[in-house]
Amino acid sequence: MSDVVPPTALSEIQLRFLCHNDIGSVKLLCGDWFPIEYPDSWYQDITSNKKFFSLAATFRGSIVGMIVAEIKNRTKVHKEVGSAMSLWR
Repeated sequence: MSDVVPPTALSEIQLRFLCHNDIGSVKLLCGDWFPIEYPDSWYQDITSNKKFFSLAATFRGSIVGMIVAEIKNRTKVHKEVGSAMSLWR
């Protein structure tokens, strides 16, 4: 599904925020990349909910990668993650 990006073309990679129009492409890519199936609500959330920071890496207009991070209050993260975060200060 995703385009193969030749190493010499890395300067053509662009980052942009995911948007609602990307849901179809992202569903296909996640189906190819991951062994689990995400619910439709997750795709809605990552493209519209402010608690998610979602970037698409594009090559010649096609999504070839993505980063999705959920923004959480420190009191809502698992204890192990909170301990690791305190090391970053």
